[in-house]
Amino acid sequence: MARLFLSYRRSDSGAYADRLAQRLRAFQFDTVFLDRDGIGLGEDYAERIRASLSQSAAVLVLMGKTWLQSADDGGRRRLDDPGDWVRREVALALTLGVPVIPVLFDSARMPDANQVPADLATLATKQCYEINANYFDRDADDLARRLEATLVAAAAGARGARAPQGAIGAGLLRQLLLIWIALSLTTAAVAVAPAFVPALPRTFWLFPCLMTAAAFLWWLYWLGESMRPARAGAT
Repeated sequence: MARLFLSYRRSDSGAYADRLAQRLRAFQFDTVFLDRDGIGLGEDYAERIRASLSQSAAVLVLMGKTWLQSADDGGRRRLDDPGDWVRREVALALTLGVPVIPVLFDSARMPDANQVPADLATLATKQCYEINANYFDRDADDLARRLEATLVAAAAGARGARAPQGAIGAGLLRQLLLIWIALSLTTAAVAVAPAFVPALPRTFWLFPCLMTAAAFLWWLYWLGESMRPARAGAT
């Protein structure tokens, strides 16, 4: 499964954000993050945004006609403010290497690199997707299917690539355990053998005992290695 992050400006594309999130949630995505319902009361807004961006498979930047020129109460363009959250979201996604997909509404046009701050310049080269408000459901579903075909398949492929490693590790542990058990039984048998065959030296059991200890230590080592991902995930 894959997670999506929706970046939007309420005064520009807020009317479409909820509708698009609702359509996307009908498809195979783990989470569709929207700040209105993705941040709980009392949560640290900045930290929640950063964490969600870092865990996302793609960021959809919703752009209406006023996305580029939207201004604050003082008449200053919001994108020129380093503290503007839309700018910070997109810049962080680009820095993290998360796929960024501009989604255009109301016949909006993609900005040129010289029209946005330097930390957003690469946004101008991203392939966009246009949604016609008159055919919103059709276009939103088409976008979802395209994302589903690429992002969800990629996530499933990554999990499949990791699965054989786990299988090999489990098989190795079983083999080492069986070897240790076999050597233990052999050592026990050799230890009592001189009682039945006096010609055998009393120290005849030392070699298989050392082999048993080595097999046990080797099994313990690989057991610890197999638990390493779980310990790392718990920290």
